[in-house]
Amino acid sequence: MKQVRLTDTVPGTDHYDVLVCGGGPAGVGAAVAAARLGARVLLVEMQGRLGGVVASVPYYCDAPGGPVFDELIAKLFDIGAAELRVDRERFNPPGRYACNPGAAAQILLEMTREAGADLLLGTIAERAWLEDDAVAGALVVNKAGRSLVRARVVVDCTADADLAARAGAPFLQGDAEDGRIQHGSFRWGVEGIERDRMPPAGELEALCRAAVAAGELRQPDAVFGLEPDCFPFWRESGRLWLGGWELQNVDPTDPLQTTEALAQCQLVALQIVRFLRARVPGCESCRMTSAGAFVARESRRIVGRYTLTREDVLSAAKFADGLVPAWYFTDLHDPPPGYEPHTVEYVLANRPPEGEWYEIPYRCLLPERPAGLLVAGRCVSADRLAHGSLRVMPTCLFLGQAAGTAAARAVEAGAAPAELDGGALKAELLAAWRPPRWA
Repeated sequence: MKQVRLTDTVPGTDHYDVLVCGGGPAGVGAAVAAARLGARVLLVEMQGRLGGVVASVPYYCDAPGGPVFDELIAKLFDIGAAELRVDRERFNPPGRYACNPGAAAQILLEMTREAGADLLLGTIAERAWLEDDAVAGALVVNKAGRSLVRARVVVDCTADADLAARAGAPFLQGDAEDGRIQHGSFRWGVEGIERDRMPPAGELEALCRAAVAAGELRQPDAVFGLEPDCFPFWRESGRLWLGGWELQNVDPTDPLQTTEALAQCQLVALQIVRFLRARVPGCESCRMTSAGAFVARESRRIVGRYTLTREDVLSAAKFADGLVPAWYFTDLHDPPPGYEPHTVEYVLANRPPEGEWYEIPYRCLLPERPAGLLVAGRCVSADRLAHGSLRVMPTCLFLGQAAGTAAARAVEAGAAPAELDGGALKAELLAAWRPPRWA
């Protein structure tokens, strides 16, 4: 196994063509794309595994993910860890993939290694390293201490635009009027169930509601607005994924808020496991598969050289530098009164026309400043409603692939990312993408 040497002092350095910070779907997409184009790539991830939300959520929203995402799905099907779920009423095209998150995380690791990218897990990109007002690397922190990794192009795939924000890139956060942030979710699961003996979803939800009303299940702290209702998210052989817990007013960039929310969720999840074992047929021998994960939907959005708008989404706008096609509806999880985001009527009224898609311009990946930096994932430049469409996992992975392609081409050309021809990048990325057959 190749060892990545990092020094204990600053400025001791390792030199790379491309440094990708964050190993979620966008980060893996960026690292794989850049490495396959011949760039020397280092991917750093603060967790002990790749995948981010991909390693926690058992389904992917209906959205195009690009060639790297398609490769992930094909590999999941090859090992029996994916299936297609069809919803012809709401989705465009009519389906989404249900996948095993643990398997997805392992396959992303395999793809990263096979592409030839170097990898550092348990490593945080602390802040960007600036030279002459341009990003020239990043300070990273891990068990070995603090080190400087120089790179010709840095890609911020931290989901929260951590690196960009600390480098002085302008950003927006939440609703412009009141600062609301989309609700996060807590996702977890149990295994050891007998699927055929379990009650239907509605009956299981009713049992949980009754237990809450009777005081058998504890109501979490109301400050987080956490609804303790429990219903099946996805049933597979021997396993039940559970969710439906919307965490209100939890800022993913606030470690105190996220710590308390996670702690409360985990304790309530333990109560539910005991409840399932005692009260639900087919769950007598069930056991928790993991401690669960906080799935954030929104935090920072960079101010880029173009800001994608809701109008762009609904009109299926195309751009000369439109690298990434998308079509998911403008899905917000903080509904004001009268706002019903998951009804069929809302979905149909808040997505591109049937058989159409919009494009995300390359300029949305380029912060206004500083130079030398690309941003990919849910923190690209968009207004809040457009962000509600592009933030889903397949689109984020496609954005990462776009950023990785741009980073490698910038290195190849000896140019800054902002100097690249967005039209040429679009032609390269979309040459390998084909729209699906619409039902």
